[in-house]
Amino acid sequence: MKFLESVFDRIDKQKVEFLGVSPYAVLWNVKGWRKYFSFCVIAAGFCWIFLGFDSTWSMALPYIENLSVILAGKADWAALWAESQIYYGVGNHFSAPVIYGLLWILLSRHYDSIGVHKSLNFCITTSLGLMNIGAFEVLWNTGYAVFQNQMWTITFQWKQVANLMMFGGFLFLGLLVVLYMVTGEYRLRVDRVFVGLFVLSVLCWGLWILYPGPVGNIDVVLADGSVWSNTRFFPQTYYAVDVNPWDKIAIGVPHYVENNWIHLLNTFTKVVFTAMLGYLFAFKETTINSREVYDKSVVMALGET
Repeated sequence: MKFLESVFDRIDKQKVEFLGVSPYAVLWNVKGWRKYFSFCVIAAGFCWIFLGFDSTWSMALPYIENLSVILAGKADWAALWAESQIYYGVGNHFSAPVIYGLLWILLSRHYDSIGVHKSLNFCITTSLGLMNIGAFEVLWNTGYAVFQNQMWTITFQWKQVANLMMFGGFLFLGLLVVLYMVTGEYRLRVDRVFVGLFVLSVLCWGLWILYPGPVGNIDVVLADGSVWSNTRFFPQTYYAVDVNPWDKIAIGVPHYVENNWIHLLNTFTKVVFTAMLGYLFAFKETTINSREVYDKSVVMALGET
């Protein structure tokens, strides 16, 4: 641990600059990163509100691609809106950067408050944030494979193998950080609040799997002429279907079924799950003042004589 601390200390003390900017600033400028993630949260939150509850990153592309036209005041807003709606509900949702951006901001502030600063703060916060993403995605991919009979999501074939290795890497990196922290002066925050969040998270996942409301039906014709249909268990608004599960390519074709209640449960489950792991990793200090230990040992010894 002292070796790692010395490495981070050396990074924080580097005076090397290139064109007036330190190449090490990307690691130790935690306040700068908090400003960046705050901007991301606000921007993604605005897009989330403006483009719709089930909106995705792809919906912003028409506006980005026509930014010069928009700035010139010549935009055809109706055409841009119609083009963006093609991607509604398909892809990565704007809720993700809002949720995980807030997680990064709150965790980094907490670590500052317990004396973990600069590059060490950045590396720990980032690793545990990625671990949170990896944990959720592994659970989601497994649940989708099992309950919707789309086993390609947990198959180590191109190109899903890249996603699975990435999620596994996130988990491994986070576990290394947890091991580093708990073998040092910190402990996981396991208390009544964590237990409450854990129980709520389990209930959310269970309700999502056994969803009691109406589920839209889709039928997809596969390469051999058979038909895949979604099930009532673990319903989605965005179904990625492998239309040729017999080839050696693990990739799904998107099919969207609008259902704001299912998407609300999806988002709420992610929020609760993120809050649970975020709270667990908001480590507590366990350092005991050595002088206090010495004084207590002396008192106990005197009392026995």
